[in-house]
Amino acid sequence: MNFYQHAGRILDKLARHEGTIKGLIIGDPKVWDKKKMYALVCETLKYKQVLNELIDASKICEVEKKLKRSLALVLIHDLLFTKRGITVRNDVPLKQCVMRHQARLKSELIKIKIKRGATSDEDLVSQKVKDAVLIPRYARVNEHKITVEKAIKSFQNEGYTLVDCPEDLRELKLKEFCIDRHLHDMLIFHQKTDFHAHPLYVSGNIILQDKASCFPAHVCQAPKGAHAIDACAAPGNKTSHLSALMKNTGKIWAFDLDSRRLELLKKLTNKAGCKNITPVHGSFLETNPQDAQFANVEYLLLDPSCSGSGIISRLDHLVDDEDEKENSNGQTQEERLKNLSDFQISIIQHAMKFPKAKRIVYSTCSIHPDENEHVVKAILKNNPEFELAKRDSVLPTWERRGIPAEINGNKDLADCLVRTIPAEDLTNGFFVSCFIRKSAASEANKRPLEEDQQTAASKSPNKKKKKNNKKKKAALTQ
Repeated sequence: MNFYQHAGRILDKLARHEGTIKGLIIGDPKVWDKKKMYALVCETLKYKQVLNELIDASKICEVEKKLKRSLALVLIHDLLFTKRGITVRNDVPLKQCVMRHQARLKSELIKIKIKRGATSDEDLVSQKVKDAVLIPRYARVNEHKITVEKAIKSFQNEGYTLVDCPEDLRELKLKEFCIDRHLHDMLIFHQKTDFHAHPLYVSGNIILQDKASCFPAHVCQAPKGAHAIDACAAPGNKTSHLSALMKNTGKIWAFDLDSRRLELLKKLTNKAGCKNITPVHGSFLETNPQDAQFANVEYLLLDPSCSGSGIISRLDHLVDDEDEKENSNGQTQEERLKNLSDFQISIIQHAMKFPKAKRIVYSTCSIHPDENEHVVKAILKNNPEFELAKRDSVLPTWERRGIPAEINGNKDLADCLVRTIPAEDLTNGFFVSCFIRKSAASEANKRPLEEDQQTAASKSPNKKKKKNNKKKKAALTQ
C-alpha cells in the first residue's frame, strides 16, 4: 500500500505545483520503481476527470473517512482501468475501503460511458490527452559528443531511413526519421519510437527534448567565448543546449532555488559533457547584477515558472481541471496568472540590470497572453532602453508569431514574437520573445537562423532531395 500512498502524495504535490511528474518521481529517492510509478501517475491523470466523477457520485471519500481523494484516485484507477486490479493483499484496510464500493463504482462508470456514448475506456480520455500522443519524438543531437551527420549515420546503420521532412509529421513511419526544418540539431522520429534504453540516449549523444523548448537557446545566439546566465535553469535541458551552441566555451551561470532540481541539472549537464556551466544554488532575483564576476554577461536565458498550460507532451497539464475555478490554494485562475506574470516581469527587469546585458530571451510553456504578450507589453512600457529583436534574428522561418490583438494591435511587435500551438505545430504550446538593448541593436540582430539551417542542410546526406523539394519545403513552414 505504500506504493499507492506515495503515488497519492505525488498527486498532491502536483496539485500544489511543487514540480512536474517526471521531476517529482526521478528526484525522489523513496520511489524505487520509477517506471511503474510514472505509469501509474500518468494513467491516473489521463482518467482524472472520470475518476473524480466516480468519487463524487459514489461519495466514497465521505463514507470512508480515512481515504484521501488523491489515494482514492490511484486505487480506483487500478481497480477499474487495469486488468491486474489493486495490487496489494485483500486484507489491507485501505484496499478494503475501496472494495466495499466496487459494485457502486462499476455501476457509475457504466452510467458515465452511456452518457458520453463511450464504447471503451479510451473513449473517456479527453481530446487534449489524445493530441499529446500524436506529437512526434524529438531528439536533439548533443553536439558536445556527436555531430548531426554522425548521429544520422548511426541511426541509418540501425535500419532507420532518413526521409525529407513530411508536410504532416504524423506521416512519419516507424523506423523513419528526418531533419527538422527550423533547427539544424533536431531529428524527428515516429511518435511511438522509444529511446529510453537506446545507446545514443543512455550515452548522452542525443537528448529527448520537445522542439519548442529548443527555441530559446537558438534565439539567444550566444557566440563562442560569451558569458551567459540561465536564470531558471533546472532540470538543465536548455542549459546544456546553450552550452552546446556555445561550443563548450565561455561561461554559463545556471541558477536554481531548488537544491534537488539543481542536483538533477548537474547530473544532466555532466552526462551531456558540458564544461562551461557553473551551477548556482540560489535565487536569480537575489543576485547582484553589479557583481564583478558578471561584468561581461551579455546573454540571459529566462524560462521562469509559468502555468504550464501549453504542455501536452506530458500529462502535468491535467493536474488542474479546466472546470475548476480555484486551485488548491484557493486562488482563481485569474489570480494565479496575475501572480505568475508579476513574477515573470520581475525576472526580466532584474536581467535588464546587468550592465552588459544585450540579448535577453524570455520564454514560457504557456498559451495564456497574460504570461506572454502582456508581459512583453509591460516590459516595453517600463524599460525604454530595451526593444524586441526583429523577426530576422528570432526564428525567421517559423511562421506562427505573436497575437497582435494582445499587444496593442501592433502587428510589427507581434511579428517579433514566436508562438506554437500543439494541435497544429505538433509541439508543446510555447512562447518566445527576445529583448535587446537599443544601443546594441545593430549587433544583436544577427544573421537569420535559416543560414545555419542551410549550412547544416548542405552537409546532410539528402542534400539533392532537399534542393529538388525547395518549393515544397517553403510551403511546409506555413
